[in-house]
Amino acid sequence: MFKKILFVCGMACALLANAQSSNFEGASIALNLNSATLASKIAGTVAVGESSTNGSIQGAYSFALSDNGLFSVGATYALGDLKAGSISTSPKFTIKAKNLYTIYAEPAFVNGNTAFYGKLAYIATKGALTTSTGNYNQNFSGTGYGVGIRTLVDKNLYLQVEFMNSDFRSKTVNGTTVEPDGTIGTVGIGYKF
Repeated sequence: MFKKILFVCGMACALLANAQSSNFEGASIALNLNSATLASKIAGTVAVGESSTNGSIQGAYSFALSDNGLFSVGATYALGDLKAGSISTSPKFTIKAKNLYTIYAEPAFVNGNTAFYGKLAYIATKGALTTSTGNYNQNFSGTGYGVGIRTLVDKNLYLQVEFMNSDFRSKTVNGTTVEPDGTIGTVGIGYKF
């Protein structure tokens, strides 16, 4: 009798474990706090960087691919500017990342109530450049890639931590080549519908 109970309990646990990717399936939203260290290569040689923080909103939809496989697509939008570098010597130069957004895909491995994911993103921002010759706005876009972990704290509420590297394509602004890049660390709280 004891062996039968153990067998039934083992089967029930196996079935629950097999359904774990469905814990994350569906639509979700999140609020994030971002800490970024962004740098800008200026004229191909000088790299200057600064750290700053902002918030962002996130929306996603996740599909269960298998018992432990998950695939998500989503987008984020920053709720503030990020410093992207400055030079204090002549010529003076400052750049901020404004209206930063990403569109991303995330394959994930799910273990219980925790998902470990990789991220590949299209990332874009408006660079607000201030130089000794004037103010300029230039749109930058590029690729973001990173890793993260998301864990359910109850049926619908989750916490997440992520690190993403961003590589923007260079642009020429007033005769100077500018190329921002950097790393963004994110902590967030989300709701899965």
